[in-house]
Amino acid sequence: MKKLIYLMVVIVFLGLIVSGCSIPLESVVPTSEKGNPKPELGTSEIDKVIFVHYPQPHGNEAYWSPSQAPAPTDENTQYKYTGIHWAVPNVEYAVNPPNKTVFTGNAIEASFDTWEVESGKIKFVRLDNTSLTGSTLDYKNVVSWQGISIEYPGAIAVTVVWYYRGSKEIVDVDTVMNSADDWSVNAKFTGNPDMELGDTSAYDVQNIMTHEAGHWLMLLDLYQWKTQKLTMYGYGDFGELQKRTLGVGDKLGIDRIY
Repeated sequence: MKKLIYLMVVIVFLGLIVSGCSIPLESVVPTSEKGNPKPELGTSEIDKVIFVHYPQPHGNEAYWSPSQAPAPTDENTQYKYTGIHWAVPNVEYAVNPPNKTVFTGNAIEASFDTWEVESGKIKFVRLDNTSLTGSTLDYKNVVSWQGISIEYPGAIAVTVVWYYRGSKEIVDVDTVMNSADDWSVNAKFTGNPDMELGDTSAYDVQNIMTHEAGHWLMLLDLYQWKTQKLTMYGYGDFGELQKRTLGVGDKLGIDRIY
């Protein structure tokens, strides 16, 4: 009787081993490779960074300009950079202007030219106007106007940068200007921000886009009061023109990257 019981135990044990070996292969594949396959060998996952440009806060000047702080100047040397960069020398982009006017495109082209001249290595190539909108990963770099107030209440513009997480190489950038805001391209500018003022009831396209173009090169926003004269200062304002030209910190930042 004992031998029979022992034999039955052995048979059951062997049965469990055999059944264990017959588990379908799919069930032992790592979960991450089922519904969301990993990139092929030699590629990197794509990630994104979102930059939101907000209006300059008003009504709290005591906070933004404490009496003991030095006056803001474009000689300020501050900049912030993440290491994310373009791997190609020519960056093509297209514009979807609010009224299909060439003037808006010219202002945007001037914004990119400002950084191109300073970098000496990156060339921004403007293509024909496009009907593309939004900020989607389609490997096409676009500047467009859309309503963004619901997703980003109060925002002037939003720039989204997609890049390979491993190599930190940029693959796509889109900037969306808020179509709910008033925009101007007619401001006269002599190169001295302290002597000029744009339309005080509208955002200057070239001024705001020069700031956004800095994000295309992956310079980050600055928020210290003393950095207000730099292009990468994180707030914008009606009639502002000073972001059309680069300050010392902006130039040091682009020199660091390229």
